Amino acid sequence: MDVQYSGQILRLSNGREEKHLHWIQPGLIRIYKSKNSEELVRLNLEPKAVELLVEHDGDDVVARWDDYLLKVDEALNVAVYREGRPCFAEYTGDASVYTQKKEFSLAELEGHKRSEAMADFKTQISVAIFDDSDKFYGLGDKAAALNRRGYEYVSWNTDDPTAHNESYRSLYKSINYLLVNHHNDRYYGLFYPSSYRCVFDLGKYSREFFYIGSQKGEYDYFLILGKTPMDITGIYSGLVGRPLFVPRKMLGYHQSRWSYGGRELGEVAERFAELKLPLDYIHMDIDYMERYKVYTVDRREFPDLKQTARELGARGVDLITIVDPGVKVEQGYFVHDELEAMGGFATLDGKSYVNQVWPGDSKFPNYFRKEVADYVTRITEDFMEENAVAGIWCDMNEPASFRGPLPDEVEFPSDKAMHTHEEVHNLYGEYMCRAVSEAFTKHGRRPAVITRAAFATSSPFTTTWNGDNQSLWHHLAVSLPQVMTMNLCNFPMNGVDIGGFGGDTNPELLIRWIQANVFSPFLRNHTSLDTRHQEPYAFDRKTLELYRGALDIRYGFLPYLYDLLEKDHRTGEPIQRPLFFDYPADPQAKERNDQVMVGPNVMLCPVVHQGQTSRVVYFPQGRWVDYFTGAVYEGGKEYLVSMPLEAMGLYVKAGAIVPMYRGLTHIDDEKLDTLYLYIAKGGDGEYLHYEDDGRTLDYTRGICNRYRITKTADVLRFETVCGNFPTRYKQVVILWEGKEIAIPFAPQFVCRLAD
Repeated sequence: MDVQYSGQILRLSNGREEKHLHWIQPGLIRIYKSKNSEELVRLNLEPKAVELLVEHDGDDVVARWDDYLLKVDEALNVAVYREGRPCFAEYTGDASVYTQKKEFSLAELEGHKRSEAMADFKTQISVAIFDDSDKFYGLGDKAAALNRRGYEYVSWNTDDPTAHNESYRSLYKSINYLLVNHHNDRYYGLFYPSSYRCVFDLGKYSREFFYIGSQKGEYDYFLILGKTPMDITGIYSGLVGRPLFVPRKMLGYHQSRWSYGGRELGEVAERFAELKLPLDYIHMDIDYMERYKVYTVDRREFPDLKQTARELGARGVDLITIVDPGVKVEQGYFVHDELEAMGGFATLDGKSYVNQVWPGDSKFPNYFRKEVADYVTRITEDFMEENAVAGIWCDMNEPASFRGPLPDEVEFPSDKAMHTHEEVHNLYGEYMCRAVSEAFTKHGRRPAVITRAAFATSSPFTTTWNGDNQSLWHHLAVSLPQVMTMNLCNFPMNGVDIGGFGGDTNPELLIRWIQANVFSPFLRNHTSLDTRHQEPYAFDRKTLELYRGALDIRYGFLPYLYDLLEKDHRTGEPIQRPLFFDYPADPQAKERNDQVMVGPNVMLCPVVHQGQTSRVVYFPQGRWVDYFTGAVYEGGKEYLVSMPLEAMGLYVKAGAIVPMYRGLTHIDDEKLDTLYLYIAKGGDGEYLHYEDDGRTLDYTRGICNRYRITKTADVLRFETVCGNFPTRYKQVVILWEGKEIAIPFAPQFVCRLAD
């Protein structure tokens, strides 16, 4: 075997083919035969020194670094060991994939849908499954359990409004990242950096191997190594880009419907205020536009949207408006005419390509050209300024179309090369969001941008929600693994439509939904045209009171969520994650789909099944305190816990310190003058709290505060470790053992809790 090693790149050839291994960091290796294009899929390949020893071991080549050993055999198969134990291995057996086609026409007559299998790949990356206990996490918003073992998924952004379940191979996002667990306490990550359609078969075809197959992409993947899921997730986040640090207000509650009319906007805000329901945003769906033309307003229904927005703003409520990519074909419509004049649309056979979306015949902006992206940024700025809009909701950007999918050969040239639809389809939503996000950042503001379609590299520019769910108990249950998985995949500001978008919800389902998703970073109640209204006051008084109670919990925990968001932006540590993330060696934590860790200190265990008034809760290592009753549970055990409709199952790790607010109905900076510190009984703890202006990019210049809070026995210490922001805090109130201890704010203080 011919071996060359230089610049942390190991080049190997066996005379038949070549393989390259590039150690970018000690825990990040790029393994490739040919690289995928790096023009549109932009990665952060920040090198770090690796002390690598390369030597021969018989016919094999061996590389050693840290506590890892990597071995390449004569067929160029790669295997990795850590501390002498298997860590990762490419599959060395026959990995051929065959499909058997059978006559299906009779089944189609009855209404069955044909499911086409993909095989005959240009590229197939086959990886060994160690044993039947191996588990696969990741791949984004699929409507399935946390562990995707035994399923096959296709990365191809797809708009399908029917009721999703685990058999749906494609949804709105294509996130080609897997976190693999094997031998109970061992983990590694894989990222496939191709934007072309590809298949992830996770042991459905074979119990011995899983594979990534592509008919266009190259043999090229990143192997991510670490001792814990946090090690791996942090490296992956750094590779694809740290997630967006949104305005603090985005953590508030969002109310939406397809579609609120002009009078309804004020009525919704007024009802929320009257009933003391927290609210920070109202969303405007497509009917606010003039005949669905993007960047227009129907002035008959909204004669002065700017004034309406200002009136809502006086109540603490901001507006977010939807924007789709499809531009109506209409002479005299400024967006159409100006983009057409600059050759700014996708083309086919030398002409602007036309399909159909909400406005009828529509064209699709080519966001991959800088001139077009800059134009979209400018008209977004103008639209937000003209109408006092605070945020933009990007929808239908898979891109969706009504007269069949866009042909693969539709052209989207960038400034450097010609690209076709089959290459950019999965990136289209991201590049739309990049242009929209720039309308905020160029003015020093944090983007308030939401998208339905995304690729793995989209999270630095936008938040996400998981598309058109339904008012079904199954969709409530699957919302938890969906949001946890999106967090593992570097999309922390994620959520689902509370109550379900399609169909009619009912009081029990709505209450259980808001309880289960109360800590989803993006929290929006949204429902479809011609469905039952599902605002919290649209039902009976009990429903209203329980819904309000859940929102009060959410707003109480806002500073904790904001701290987690800032840390995620800085390190890639997910906000809402599965139990195994914090307890990676606990076999009981691997597939808990209905229990959620919110940061390291809070665990939510809601009811997600109809009629259920008790449930089994598993408590991982340590001691856990029921936030509502103060009951203490020992870790490593399951308990049957009573959970009537008014209960949601909220537990805090013993000794944990949780920052809180009280009495908020919207996120008003002037009301954030008292910091409450809830201390869970039964132990000691330490916490780092963060403060900034919550709106601008000033934090990037270090204008922020960090406070270290420690509790040892009955002594609490508060100290400022970084203080470059003029604090809003005037008072700190310590909540401990049923007492409230109020202390005037000071940069440093010590409090004896027993006094």
